[in-house]
Amino acid sequence: MIVDFDLLVRETADVFGVTPEDILGPKRTKHVSMARHVVMACWADHHPYQDTANRCNRTCHSTVIWARQRILNEAEMDVSFAKMLAAISNRCQFGAEQEPEEKEKQIEICA
Repeated sequence: MIVDFDLLVRETADVFGVTPEDILGPKRTKHVSMARHVVMACWADHHPYQDTANRCNRTCHSTVIWARQRILNEAEMDVSFAKMLAAISNRCQFGAEQEPEEKEKQIEICA
C-alpha cells in the first residue's frame, strides 16, 4: 500500500523526467499527462477517487477513473511500461526502508 503521496509524486517525476510541480500543475503535454495519470492510478488503487483528484489538483473523480483505465490499458499492451509501473509502485511502498543499492536495481528494471 502506498501511503506517502509526496514520495509517489517525486518517484514518478524522477522516472518520467519531469518535475513534481508539472505533475500537480495544469500542464497537458503528453509526457506530463502520462506521469500524472501514473500518480493517479497508483494512488487510487488504495485511496478514494475524489481524494486522488483533490491531491492532483483536479476537480472531478471521473478524471481519476479515466487516468486509471488509461494506465491499466497501457500496462496491458506494453510490458516495459508495466515493469516501470511496478518499479514505481515498489519504490513508493518500500522507499523509506530501502538501501540505495536496492533503489538502483529497481531503476535498472525500467531502462
